[in-house]
Amino acid sequence: MTSSLHEMKEIVLRDVEPVLRQKMGDHVIVENFTAKSLLPPGENYGSTIMGVHVELKNKDTEKKEDLHLVAKMSPPTEYQKRIFNSARTFVKEVFMYETIVPSYNKLQLECGLKKSEVFDILPKFYGSRLSLQADGDFDDDAVIFMEDLKVSGYYHGDRAIGYDLEHSEEAVKALAKFHALGIATKQKKPGMFEVFKMHAKFLQIEGSPDNLFKMVLVCIKEDPEMSPYYDRCNKILTGLTMDELWTDVLREPWTSIIHSDFWVNNVMFHRSEKGKVDSVKFIDFQMYMYASPMRDLLFFLYSSVNDDVTEEQIEDLMDLYYEILLNTLTKMGCNTEQFSKEDYKAKMAEDAVREFVHLCFMIKVLMLDTKEINDFNVDKMETVICDHAGNKKFVDRLRKLVLTFVKRNWI
Repeated sequence: MTSSLHEMKEIVLRDVEPVLRQKMGDHVIVENFTAKSLLPPGENYGSTIMGVHVELKNKDTEKKEDLHLVAKMSPPTEYQKRIFNSARTFVKEVFMYETIVPSYNKLQLECGLKKSEVFDILPKFYGSRLSLQADGDFDDDAVIFMEDLKVSGYYHGDRAIGYDLEHSEEAVKALAKFHALGIATKQKKPGMFEVFKMHAKFLQIEGSPDNLFKMVLVCIKEDPEMSPYYDRCNKILTGLTMDELWTDVLREPWTSIIHSDFWVNNVMFHRSEKGKVDSVKFIDFQMYMYASPMRDLLFFLYSSVNDDVTEEQIEDLMDLYYEILLNTLTKMGCNTEQFSKEDYKAKMAEDAVREFVHLCFMIKVLMLDTKEINDFNVDKMETVICDHAGNKKFVDRLRKLVLTFVKRNWI
Protein backbone atom coordinates (compact mmCIF):
# COMPACT_ATOMS: atom_id res chain seq x y z
CA MET A 1 0.00 0.00 0.00
CA THR A 2 1.36 3.41 -1.00
CA SER A 3 1.91 5.79 1.90
CA SER A 4 0.70 9.40 1.63
CA LEU A 5 4.35 10.46 1.29
CA HIS A 6 4.71 8.37 -1.88
CA GLU A 7 1.23 8.95 -3.28
CA MET A 8 1.50 10.10 -6.89
CA LYS A 9 -0.38 13.32 -7.65
CA GLU A 10 -1.22 14.34 -11.18
CA ILE A 11 0.64 17.58 -11.92
CA VAL A 12 -1.46 19.63 -14.33
CA LEU A 13 -0.37 22.80 -16.15
CA ARG A 14 -2.95 25.58 -15.94
CA ASP A 15 -3.32 29.23 -16.93
CA VAL A 16 -0.08 29.87 -18.81
CA GLU A 17 -0.91 33.31 -20.27
CA PRO A 18 -0.09 35.45 -17.17
CA VAL A 19 3.33 33.79 -16.86
CA LEU A 20 4.24 34.29 -20.52
CA ARG A 21 3.19 37.94 -20.32
CA GLN A 22 5.95 38.54 -17.74
CA LYS A 23 8.60 38.35 -20.48
CA MET A 24 6.63 38.69 -23.71
CA GLY A 25 4.34 41.60 -22.82
CA ASP A 26 0.63 42.18 -22.28
CA HIS A 27 -0.11 42.00 -26.01
CA VAL A 28 0.29 38.21 -25.86
CA ILE A 29 -2.87 36.10 -26.00
CA VAL A 30 -2.70 32.33 -25.51
CA GLU A 31 -5.31 30.85 -27.83
CA ASN A 32 -4.53 27.25 -26.94
CA PHE A 33 -1.83 25.09 -25.34
CA THR A 34 -1.12 21.39 -24.92
CA ALA A 35 1.26 19.80 -22.43
CA LYS A 36 2.72 16.29 -22.28
CA SER A 37 5.30 14.61 -20.06
CA LEU A 38 8.78 14.70 -21.59
CA LEU A 39 10.56 12.15 -19.40
CA PRO A 40 9.73 8.60 -18.28
CA PRO A 41 10.03 7.54 -14.62
CA GLY A 42 13.67 7.24 -13.55
CA GLU A 43 14.94 10.00 -15.86
CA ASN A 44 14.18 12.95 -13.59
CA TYR A 45 13.50 12.55 -9.89
CA GLY A 46 13.47 16.17 -8.79
CA SER A 47 10.62 17.66 -10.82
CA THR A 48 7.91 17.09 -13.40
CA ILE A 49 9.13 18.05 -16.88
CA MET A 50 6.57 18.78 -19.61
CA GLY A 51 6.80 19.71 -23.24
CA VAL A 52 4.36 22.52 -24.00
CA HIS A 53 3.07 23.67 -27.38
CA VAL A 54 1.52 27.14 -27.14
CA GLU A 55 -0.54 28.82 -29.85
CA LEU A 56 -0.12 32.57 -29.42
CA LYS A 57 -1.71 35.63 -30.96
CA ASN A 58 -0.56 39.24 -30.79
CA LYS A 59 -3.68 41.21 -29.84
CA ASP A 60 -2.31 44.36 -31.52
CA THR A 61 -1.19 42.91 -34.85
CA GLU A 62 -3.31 39.68 -34.93
CA LYS A 63 -0.10 37.84 -35.84
CA LYS A 64 -0.06 34.19 -34.74
CA GLU A 65 2.93 32.26 -33.44
CA ASP A 66 3.72 28.75 -32.21
CA LEU A 67 5.89 28.53 -29.11
CA HIS A 68 7.60 25.31 -27.98
CA LEU A 69 8.48 25.35 -24.30
CA VAL A 70 9.67 23.13 -21.49
CA ALA A 71 7.68 23.52 -18.27
CA LYS A 72 9.46 22.55 -15.06
CA MET A 73 6.95 21.82 -12.31
CA SER A 74 6.67 20.26 -8.86
CA PRO A 75 7.54 16.56 -8.50
CA PRO A 76 4.47 14.32 -8.12
CA THR A 77 5.05 13.03 -4.55
CA GLU A 78 5.57 14.61 -1.13
CA TYR A 79 8.59 12.32 -0.69
CA GLN A 80 10.34 13.89 -3.69
CA LYS A 81 9.43 17.40 -2.56
CA ARG A 82 11.09 16.73 0.79
CA ILE A 83 14.17 15.00 -0.61
CA PHE A 84 14.78 17.78 -3.16
CA ASN A 85 13.58 20.62 -0.90
CA SER A 86 11.45 21.69 -3.88
CA ALA A 87 10.02 24.86 -2.32
CA ARG A 88 13.55 26.24 -1.92
CA THR A 89 15.27 24.79 -5.00
CA PHE A 90 12.52 26.14 -7.24
CA VAL A 91 13.08 29.72 -6.04
CA LYS A 92 16.83 29.15 -6.30
CA GLU A 93 16.58 28.05 -9.94
CA VAL A 94 14.45 31.06 -10.88
CA PHE A 95 17.15 33.33 -9.37
CA MET A 96 19.73 31.76 -11.70
CA TYR A 97 17.54 32.51 -14.74
CA GLU A 98 16.36 35.96 -13.69
CA THR A 99 19.43 37.38 -11.97
CA ILE A 100 22.74 35.50 -11.98
CA VAL A 101 23.23 34.68 -15.66
CA PRO A 102 21.82 38.03 -16.90
CA SER A 103 24.32 39.72 -14.54
CA TYR A 104 27.13 37.57 -15.96
CA ASN A 105 26.11 38.58 -19.49
CA LYS A 106 26.00 42.27 -18.57
CA LEU A 107 29.44 42.07 -16.92
CA GLN A 108 30.94 40.54 -20.07
CA LEU A 109 29.77 43.56 -22.08
CA GLU A 110 31.06 45.95 -19.41
CA CYS A 111 34.46 44.23 -19.63
CA GLY A 112 34.62 44.97 -23.34
CA LEU A 113 33.42 41.75 -24.93
CA LYS A 114 31.39 42.13 -28.11
CA LYS A 115 27.77 41.04 -28.06
CA SER A 116 28.67 38.10 -30.32
CA GLU A 117 31.32 36.97 -27.78
CA VAL A 118 28.98 36.90 -24.77
CA PHE A 119 28.71 33.40 -23.37
CA ASP A 120 25.07 32.72 -22.41
CA ILE A 121 24.72 29.17 -21.16
CA LEU A 122 20.97 29.09 -20.44
CA PRO A 123 17.99 28.30 -22.64
CA LYS A 124 15.76 31.35 -23.13
CA PHE A 125 13.66 32.00 -20.02
CA TYR A 126 9.94 32.74 -20.44
CA GLY A 127 8.86 33.41 -16.84
CA SER A 128 7.84 31.59 -13.68
CA ARG A 129 5.40 31.47 -10.79
CA LEU A 130 5.20 29.77 -7.40
CA SER A 131 1.41 29.47 -7.29
CA LEU A 132 -1.78 30.58 -9.03
CA GLN A 133 -2.39 32.72 -5.90
CA ALA A 134 -0.77 36.13 -6.28
CA ASP A 135 1.36 35.89 -3.13
CA GLY A 136 1.04 32.15 -2.63
CA ASP A 137 3.78 29.82 -1.47
CA PHE A 138 5.22 27.06 -3.67
CA ASP A 139 2.55 24.53 -4.68
CA ASP A 140 1.64 22.14 -7.49
CA ASP A 141 0.93 25.07 -9.84
CA ALA A 142 4.51 26.36 -9.63
CA VAL A 143 6.18 26.47 -13.05
CA ILE A 144 9.34 27.63 -14.79
CA PHE A 145 9.04 28.12 -18.57
CA MET A 146 12.07 27.92 -20.84
CA GLU A 147 12.56 27.33 -24.54
CA ASP A 148 12.46 23.73 -25.73
CA LEU A 149 16.04 23.41 -26.94
CA LYS A 150 15.33 20.15 -28.77
CA VAL A 151 13.02 21.97 -31.18
CA SER A 152 16.02 24.15 -32.11
CA GLY A 153 18.16 21.06 -32.75
CA TYR A 154 19.93 20.70 -29.39
CA TYR A 155 20.58 17.21 -28.08
CA HIS A 156 22.23 15.37 -25.18
CA GLY A 157 23.88 11.97 -24.94
CA ASP A 158 22.97 8.61 -23.45
CA ARG A 159 23.59 8.66 -19.70
CA ALA A 160 24.79 5.02 -19.68
CA ILE A 161 27.38 5.73 -22.41
CA GLY A 162 28.54 9.30 -21.80
CA TYR A 163 30.19 11.77 -24.19
CA ASP A 164 32.97 11.20 -26.70
CA LEU A 165 36.10 13.37 -26.73
CA GLU A 166 34.63 16.04 -29.04
CA HIS A 167 31.59 16.66 -26.85
CA SER A 168 33.62 16.37 -23.65
CA GLU A 169 35.99 19.10 -24.85
CA GLU A 170 33.10 21.45 -25.64
CA ALA A 171 31.43 20.75 -22.28
CA VAL A 172 34.67 21.35 -20.36
CA LYS A 173 35.32 24.63 -22.21
CA ALA A 174 31.78 25.81 -21.43
CA LEU A 175 32.13 24.77 -17.80
CA ALA A 176 35.40 26.71 -17.44
CA LYS A 177 33.74 29.84 -18.86
CA PHE A 178 30.76 29.49 -16.52
CA HIS A 179 33.03 29.20 -13.47
CA ALA A 180 35.23 32.06 -14.70
CA LEU A 181 32.21 34.37 -14.89
CA GLY A 182 31.49 33.70 -11.22
CA ILE A 183 35.13 34.39 -10.29
CA ALA A 184 35.09 37.58 -12.40
CA THR A 185 31.94 38.76 -10.62
CA LYS A 186 33.59 38.00 -7.27
CA GLN A 187 36.58 40.18 -8.25
CA LYS A 188 34.76 42.98 -10.09
CA LYS A 189 31.45 43.20 -8.19
CA PRO A 190 32.03 41.72 -4.73
CA GLY A 191 28.80 43.14 -3.26
CA MET A 192 26.72 41.52 -6.02
CA PHE A 193 28.61 38.25 -5.61
CA GLU A 194 27.79 38.19 -1.88
CA VAL A 195 24.10 38.25 -2.84
CA PHE A 196 24.67 35.39 -5.31
CA LYS A 197 26.42 33.41 -2.55
CA MET A 198 23.35 33.79 -0.31
CA HIS A 199 21.18 32.20 -3.00
CA ALA A 200 23.79 29.51 -3.69
CA LYS A 201 23.87 28.07 -0.18
CA PHE A 202 23.76 24.32 0.24
CA LEU A 203 20.22 23.14 0.99
CA GLN A 204 20.08 20.30 3.48
CA ILE A 205 18.90 16.96 2.09
CA GLU A 206 16.04 15.50 4.12
CA GLY A 207 15.78 11.82 4.90
CA SER A 208 18.97 10.63 3.23
CA PRO A 209 19.14 6.84 3.91
CA ASP A 210 21.95 5.51 6.14
CA ASN A 211 22.57 2.51 3.89
CA LEU A 212 23.02 4.50 0.67
CA PHE A 213 26.31 2.81 -0.26
CA LYS A 214 25.60 -0.69 1.05
CA MET A 215 25.45 -2.35 -2.38
CA VAL A 216 28.29 -0.20 -3.76
CA LEU A 217 30.53 -1.53 -0.99
CA VAL A 218 29.36 -5.10 -1.65
CA CYS A 219 30.40 -4.66 -5.31
CA ILE A 220 33.82 -3.33 -4.29
CA LYS A 221 34.36 -6.17 -1.80
CA GLU A 222 33.37 -8.91 -4.26
CA ASP A 223 35.37 -7.62 -7.24
CA PRO A 224 38.94 -9.04 -7.36
CA GLU A 225 40.38 -5.79 -8.79
CA MET A 226 38.61 -3.44 -6.37
CA SER A 227 38.69 -5.56 -3.22
CA PRO A 228 42.28 -4.60 -2.20
CA TYR A 229 40.96 -1.05 -1.77
CA TYR A 230 37.78 -1.99 0.08
CA ASP A 231 38.91 -0.65 3.46
CA ARG A 232 39.79 2.79 2.16
CA CYS A 233 36.55 2.97 0.10
CA ASN A 234 34.52 1.84 3.10
CA LYS A 235 36.13 4.49 5.31
CA ILE A 236 35.32 7.23 2.78
CA LEU A 237 31.78 6.09 1.89
CA THR A 238 30.69 5.56 5.51
CA GLY A 239 32.64 8.49 6.91
CA LEU A 240 30.73 11.30 5.20
CA THR A 241 27.00 11.99 5.42
CA MET A 242 25.29 13.43 2.33
CA ASP A 243 25.11 16.79 4.12
CA GLU A 244 28.84 16.73 4.95
CA LEU A 245 29.50 15.93 1.32
CA TRP A 246 28.71 19.56 0.42
CA THR A 247 30.12 21.38 3.44
CA ASP A 248 33.76 21.25 2.38
CA VAL A 249 36.26 23.88 3.47
CA LEU A 250 36.43 26.60 0.83
CA ARG A 251 39.82 27.90 -0.25
CA GLU A 252 40.50 30.96 -2.36
CA PRO A 253 40.94 31.59 -5.20
CA TRP A 254 39.14 28.36 -6.06
CA THR A 255 35.53 29.37 -5.35
CA SER A 256 32.71 30.28 -7.70
CA ILE A 257 29.07 29.49 -8.36
CA ILE A 258 29.05 25.87 -9.52
CA HIS A 259 26.33 23.75 -11.08
CA SER A 260 26.97 20.79 -8.68
CA ASP A 261 24.92 18.36 -10.81
CA PHE A 262 26.85 18.64 -14.07
CA TRP A 263 26.38 15.33 -15.88
CA VAL A 264 25.24 13.95 -19.24
CA ASN A 265 21.57 14.99 -19.08
CA ASN A 266 22.26 18.54 -17.88
CA VAL A 267 24.40 19.72 -20.80
CA MET A 268 23.05 20.04 -24.35
CA PHE A 269 24.80 20.61 -27.66
CA HIS A 270 23.94 22.07 -31.06
CA ARG A 271 25.71 21.39 -34.35
CA SER A 272 26.17 23.80 -37.26
CA GLU A 273 25.21 22.86 -40.80
CA LYS A 274 28.84 21.79 -41.29
CA GLY A 275 28.49 19.33 -38.39
CA LYS A 276 30.62 21.21 -35.84
CA VAL A 277 29.38 21.74 -32.28
CA ASP A 278 28.61 25.48 -32.25
CA SER A 279 26.62 25.96 -29.04
CA VAL A 280 26.44 24.45 -25.54
CA LYS A 281 23.66 25.01 -23.01
CA PHE A 282 23.33 23.98 -19.36
CA ILE A 283 20.01 23.03 -17.79
CA ASP A 284 18.65 22.02 -14.36
CA PHE A 285 19.97 24.56 -11.89
CA GLN A 286 18.16 23.24 -8.81
CA MET A 287 21.37 22.38 -7.00
CA TYR A 288 23.85 25.17 -7.83
CA MET A 289 26.17 26.20 -5.03
CA TYR A 290 28.98 28.46 -3.93
CA ALA A 291 31.81 25.93 -3.88
CA SER A 292 34.99 24.73 -5.56
CA PRO A 293 34.79 24.67 -9.39
CA MET A 294 36.99 21.57 -9.43
CA ARG A 295 34.04 19.61 -8.05
CA ASP A 296 31.97 20.18 -11.20
CA LEU A 297 34.94 19.26 -13.37
CA LEU A 298 35.73 16.03 -11.52
CA PHE A 299 32.08 15.03 -11.44
CA PHE A 300 31.67 15.53 -15.18
CA LEU A 301 34.92 13.82 -16.17
CA TYR A 302 34.18 10.68 -14.17
CA SER A 303 30.39 10.46 -14.60
CA SER A 304 29.83 11.64 -18.16
CA VAL A 305 32.86 10.95 -20.35
CA ASN A 306 32.63 7.63 -22.16
CA ASP A 307 35.00 4.70 -21.75
CA ASP A 308 36.69 5.25 -25.13
CA VAL A 309 38.30 8.43 -23.76
CA THR A 310 41.65 7.46 -22.25
CA GLU A 311 43.05 8.67 -18.92
CA GLU A 312 45.71 10.61 -20.90
CA GLN A 313 42.89 12.39 -22.73
CA ILE A 314 41.16 13.06 -19.37
CA GLU A 315 44.42 14.74 -18.31
CA ASP A 316 44.26 16.83 -21.51
CA LEU A 317 40.68 17.81 -20.64
CA MET A 318 41.88 18.98 -17.21
CA ASP A 319 44.55 21.09 -18.92
CA LEU A 320 41.96 22.45 -21.37
CA TYR A 321 39.68 23.50 -18.49
CA TYR A 322 42.55 25.38 -16.81
CA GLU A 323 43.54 27.09 -20.07
CA ILE A 324 39.99 28.28 -20.82
CA LEU A 325 39.43 29.40 -17.21
CA LEU A 326 42.52 31.61 -17.29
CA ASN A 327 41.85 32.88 -20.82
CA THR A 328 38.32 33.92 -19.86
CA LEU A 329 39.50 35.66 -16.67
CA THR A 330 42.21 37.48 -18.66
CA LYS A 331 39.65 38.62 -21.26
CA MET A 332 37.53 39.98 -18.40
CA GLY A 333 40.51 41.96 -17.04
CA CYS A 334 40.81 39.86 -13.87
CA ASN A 335 43.87 39.22 -11.73
CA THR A 336 45.06 35.65 -12.41
CA GLU A 337 48.29 35.60 -10.37
CA GLN A 338 46.85 33.28 -7.70
CA PHE A 339 45.67 30.69 -10.22
CA SER A 340 48.82 28.59 -10.64
CA LYS A 341 48.67 25.26 -12.48
CA GLU A 342 50.29 23.52 -9.51
CA ASP A 343 47.68 24.83 -7.07
CA TYR A 344 44.90 23.95 -9.54
CA LYS A 345 46.02 20.30 -9.50
CA ALA A 346 46.40 20.41 -5.70
CA LYS A 347 42.83 21.71 -5.33
CA MET A 348 41.57 18.91 -7.56
CA ALA A 349 43.25 16.36 -5.29
CA GLU A 350 41.67 18.08 -2.25
CA ASP A 351 38.19 17.83 -3.76
CA ALA A 352 38.56 14.28 -5.06
CA VAL A 353 37.53 12.47 -1.84
CA ARG A 354 34.15 14.21 -1.66
CA GLU A 355 33.60 13.82 -5.38
CA PHE A 356 34.37 10.11 -5.03
CA VAL A 357 31.36 9.83 -2.70
CA HIS A 358 29.22 11.91 -5.08
CA LEU A 359 30.30 9.77 -8.04
CA CYS A 360 29.68 6.43 -6.31
CA PHE A 361 26.09 7.55 -5.77
CA MET A 362 25.64 9.01 -9.25
CA ILE A 363 27.17 6.12 -11.19
CA LYS A 364 24.53 3.83 -9.73
CA VAL A 365 21.77 6.25 -10.83
CA LEU A 366 23.34 6.67 -14.29
CA MET A 367 23.63 2.95 -14.92
CA LEU A 368 20.18 2.14 -13.52
CA ASP A 369 18.07 0.58 -16.25
CA THR A 370 14.50 1.04 -15.04
CA LYS A 371 13.38 -1.65 -17.51
CA GLU A 372 15.33 -4.18 -15.41
CA ILE A 373 13.19 -3.38 -12.38
CA ASN A 374 9.62 -4.67 -12.38
CA ASP A 375 7.03 -1.86 -12.35
CA PHE A 376 9.60 0.83 -11.56
CA ASN A 377 7.94 3.93 -10.21
CA VAL A 378 8.83 6.75 -7.94
CA ASP A 379 7.64 5.12 -4.72
CA LYS A 380 10.35 2.48 -5.26
CA MET A 381 13.06 5.08 -5.87
CA GLU A 382 14.65 5.02 -2.41
CA THR A 383 14.64 1.20 -2.21
CA VAL A 384 16.10 0.85 -5.70
CA ILE A 385 18.89 3.38 -5.14
CA CYS A 386 19.94 1.67 -1.90
CA ASP A 387 19.28 -2.01 -2.58
CA HIS A 388 19.56 -2.61 -6.34
CA ALA A 389 22.74 -4.63 -6.93
CA GLY A 390 23.49 -2.83 -10.17
CA ASN A 391 24.26 -4.33 -13.57
CA LYS A 392 27.55 -5.14 -15.33
CA LYS A 393 27.82 -1.59 -16.69
CA PHE A 394 27.59 -0.26 -13.15
CA VAL A 395 30.31 -2.61 -11.85
CA ASP A 396 32.59 -1.79 -14.80
CA ARG A 397 32.18 1.96 -14.32
CA LEU A 398 32.63 1.68 -10.54
CA ARG A 399 35.82 -0.38 -11.04
CA LYS A 400 37.22 2.25 -13.40
CA LEU A 401 36.43 5.00 -10.88
CA VAL A 402 38.03 3.20 -7.91
CA LEU A 403 41.17 2.13 -9.79
CA THR A 404 41.66 5.56 -11.38
CA PHE A 405 41.28 7.46 -8.10
CA VAL A 406 43.67 5.03 -6.38
CA LYS A 407 46.23 5.38 -9.19
CA ARG A 408 46.06 9.18 -8.93
CA ASN A 409 46.52 8.96 -5.13
CA TRP A 410 43.21 10.77 -4.65
CA ILE A 411 41.76 8.15 -2.30
